[in-house]
Amino acid sequence: MEEGEAMNSEVHRTELWHKLEAERHDISYRKRITKPEVQVVTKTLKVIPERFKRIYFHAGRYAAGDCDNLATQAWSDYQELENL
Repeated sequence: MEEGEAMNSEVHRTELWHKLEAERHDISYRKRITKPEVQVVTKTLKVIPERFKRIYFHAGRYAAGDCDNLATQAWSDYQELENL
């Protein structure tokens, strides 16, 4: 490296260091606090009767491999409900 290039490189490093230090000490982001936009969403939920919840739960057990009477009956009820 020549002497001029070394000096230029040192100046570049010093400028970069000053810019990084200025960015590190910058607290201007604290002054730009904006109000968050709040959007209220209302949705009517469909109420599922307990009977169907029970059928789907036990039919899922049957699909996972349980073969007791309750799961088997729920599976046949599920197939009848879903027209499978």
